[in-house]
Amino acid sequence: MSLRTKFMLALLLTGLAAVAMVGGLAYVGMTKKVDVIRRQSAADHFYEAMNGYLQKYGSWQAAAAAEPFDNFMHSQDGQGNRPPPPPDEEGDERRGPPPGEGPPRHEGGRPPPPRGNGEPPFHFIVADGQFRVLLGAGVYRPGEVLPESARKDARAIKVGERVEAYISPEGVFTPSKQEQQYIDAMREALVAGVTGAAALALVLGVLLSRGLSRKLSHLTGAVRAMHGGSLLQRVPVEGKDEVAALASAFNDMSEQLARSHEELKESHQTILAQAEQMRELSVRDALTKLHNRRHFDEQATTLFSHAVRHKRPLSVVIGDIDFFKRINDQFSHATGDAVLRQVGEILRSHMRLSDLVARYGGEEFVIAFPETELPQAAALCDKLRNMIEGFPWHEVHPDLKVTMSMGVYADLAAGTAEAMLQKADALLYRAKQTGRNRVCFA
Repeated sequence: MSLRTKFMLALLLTGLAAVAMVGGLAYVGMTKKVDVIRRQSAADHFYEAMNGYLQKYGSWQAAAAAEPFDNFMHSQDGQGNRPPPPPDEEGDERRGPPPGEGPPRHEGGRPPPPRGNGEPPFHFIVADGQFRVLLGAGVYRPGEVLPESARKDARAIKVGERVEAYISPEGVFTPSKQEQQYIDAMREALVAGVTGAAALALVLGVLLSRGLSRKLSHLTGAVRAMHGGSLLQRVPVEGKDEVAALASAFNDMSEQLARSHEELKESHQTILAQAEQMRELSVRDALTKLHNRRHFDEQATTLFSHAVRHKRPLSVVIGDIDFFKRINDQFSHATGDAVLRQVGEILRSHMRLSDLVARYGGEEFVIAFPETELPQAAALCDKLRNMIEGFPWHEVHPDLKVTMSMGVYADLAAGTAEAMLQKADALLYRAKQTGRNRVCFA
């Protein structure tokens, strides 16, 4: 189903639903209002008559003995006390007899039936103060107790302070001839409105969908061209509606994509440089900014191979901060991190460009000195040890003191850089065992 067809159907269904809902609500509301008005008018008339009947004689028994209620109603209507019903152009059969003629007889509790139109639309049940039926209107027998369902709308008639009777309406809406004409007119208007709404929706659907389809066709063609590789596209912007806003946004997007594509080509070298920078960051320890263990192992293997091949000296060092756990426990982990950063800075700032220094893990640091004999490496490590011990650690914490123990090994006969590092680690262990804050070498 095309977009045009969907749009037309949406307009059609929306129009029909709106007319049907408004018309249906109006129709139901009008019939209910007419029913309420007629029911209330009949109820008020019967209530006034029964109230006058009981007020005149004081009780139902006295009134029934003195004068039948039908006669009383006849006399009251003959005096013009009966409210006139709505006018009828053709003479409504519910209008009743002319004044003075009196109404026809009716069964107790029923208003006079309309002439020639069968039963009246409403019946009225009369019960005494204990809800025993006095006039059943053909629905209940006299003396029968009125059920709860009939009591909810009952109206009380009092004689003095005593409730003498209750009146309860019964019946359903039966429209008069004039009312039926009004209802028929409403129904015809509803049908006409639905028909007009359908026609209008179809016309508007054709007109609006034609313009919308044309605008969307431009966008579709431009998108296909971009998919083919031509990024710079422009479509006409017509009007200020949402489709126009979409076309304008598409043009901006096309221009931006084309410009970005050119800039991407020009920045290729920049991206490569950034990638190299990221690689460098991946081999750095985040806390001390020294190289990490993986990088040291890779580079130390290369340095060892070079030293063996060219028969050049190579010294490796492993150092450990003394009592570092005590520093963390006594002064906090934040202080321990500050110590690691400062020791890393001391080591890095006193290395040659050819030297390799890294944080090996925890509080351990490793160094590789290419082209360096054992005595020179040991002397340099002792210098570094003294610098670490003499650093003003009280500026970090008043009671803080930091020292480092180191092991140095320089015999290529160990076979690998890893083996040399293990030998240096054994020498570090000896330095720890013999008092710490010292350099052991072999």
